[in-house]
Amino acid sequence: MKHVKMIGLAAMTAMALMAFIGASAASATELYSGATTLGVGTEINASLSGTASLTTTEGTVLDTCTGGEVKGKTTTAGGAAATVKGDLSALTWTNCTEPTVTLALGGLEVHHTSGVNGTVTSTTSSKGVTSEVTINTTIFGSCVFTIASGATIGTLTGTTAAGSQATFDINAVATRKSGLCPASAKWVGTYKVTKPVPLHVTAS
Repeated sequence: MKHVKMIGLAAMTAMALMAFIGASAASATELYSGATTLGVGTEINASLSGTASLTTTEGTVLDTCTGGEVKGKTTTAGGAAATVKGDLSALTWTNCTEPTVTLALGGLEVHHTSGVNGTVTSTTSSKGVTSEVTINTTIFGSCVFTIASGATIGTLTGTTAAGSQATFDINAVATRKSGLCPASAKWVGTYKVTKPVPLHVTAS
């Protein structure tokens, strides 16, 4: 009986170790520009390509913009058991159908998936806030939306080709924080990374 228990304990220990190794591998992420590893304090900028929209789950368009930028600086460089995190320094909206202003700047986190690509999630910034945007809609009046920490924002499609831009495709669910708008809406848009060029995600 004692022997059986020891075998069971050994099996459980092995499973726990495998789970830990799997989790570490899944979180291993670094950003590169060409052959250069991007460290803490790297500035990453992306500009809207086409149109960004905020649409209710019923399909009602609350707002569309044809210009805007996402800017930030990395606060962690990632590694063998870590992801890359950063604080937003700007989230702008121009040529919008409704007045749109960013009230608070949160953070972003990049997780390697496969190849040179990754997913991007929302996080709280080093100041402890998440991003908040107010839209003065024609239908519902002024509403404030936020994206919860840990929620997936979109995908980062990297590139290793010199002079080629990575693509940040946003497909995020924003939650109403105040106002009479529906409880949630979808933010969709494609942004081209203008700095650094090129940019890609890799497993450390």
